[in-house]
Amino acid sequence: MATKVTLRKKPIKGGKLSLYLDYYPPIINKDGKETRREFLKMHIFENPANSEQKSHNKTTLSIAEKIRDSRNLSIYNKEYG
Repeated sequence: MATKVTLRKKPIKGGKLSLYLDYYPPIINKDGKETRREFLKMHIFENPANSEQKSHNKTTLSIAEKIRDSRNLSIYNKEYG
């Protein structure tokens, strides 16, 4: 079964959302342990109030999508997990 990588959002303090990757089925991380989540240490605004925040969200989501695509490719090539 191929591992599926999904970009997810988790609410945090301050009206922001934390971005993380969800792996199913779990992958083996660098420590040799199974994991389903990889937090990207990236945040977006839950309800952007102005154009700056909207722009920040768009840029950050774009970067997160590229990271997700990179992980998908690495898993497909059996380099990760």
